[in-house]
Amino acid sequence: MKAVVGVVVIAIASLVPALALADKAHGLALLAYAILLAALFLMLVIDRLRKALPRAPYFESSPSRNAEQGSVAQFDRIKRALMAASWNESHLYESLRPIAREIVAARLLRHHGVDLDRSPELAYAIVGDGYAWDLVRPDREPPAGAGARGWSRGELDKLLDELEAL
Repeated sequence: MKAVVGVVVIAIASLVPALALADKAHGLALLAYAILLAALFLMLVIDRLRKALPRAPYFESSPSRNAEQGSVAQFDRIKRALMAASWNESHLYESLRPIAREIVAARLLRHHGVDLDRSPELAYAIVGDGYAWDLVRPDREPPAGAGARGWSRGELDKLLDELEAL
C-alpha cells in the first residue's frame, strides 16, 4: 500500500512542474507526464511480481538446463568408460560393460521385444557373435585380475558400430 501512495504522490508532484515548465506546449508536458506515469506503474508491477514469485535463480530451476546438465554428465560417464575400457580387462568389465548392457537390453526390448537376461539364446540370435555380445552376455565372468589388456580403439569402434546397428 505504501508503494501505491508513493507512486500517486510522485505522479501529482511531477504534474505541477511539468505544466509550469511547458508554458504554451501543454501537450508535450502531458505526454511527458503520461510516460512518467507509465514508468511508475511498470515499476509498481515489477515490485509486486518480485514479491509474489519465488526467488529461485533461473539457471537452477530451468528444466531444459537440468536436462542439458544430465546429458553432459551422461556423456562424460560414457567417455570415461570408453577410456577406462582401453586400460585393462578389469576396467572394461567394470566401467563399459554396465553401459553396454543397458544399451543392448533397451534396444532388444524396444525393437525386438526380447529380454536380455530372460532369453539369452534369442538375444544372442539377434545381437550376433561379435564385440557387443562378448561384452554383454549374461554368463560373462569378471576377470580374475587387472593383468589382461583392454580393448583397442578399433575394437571399441566395432563395438559402437554393433550397438548402433541393433
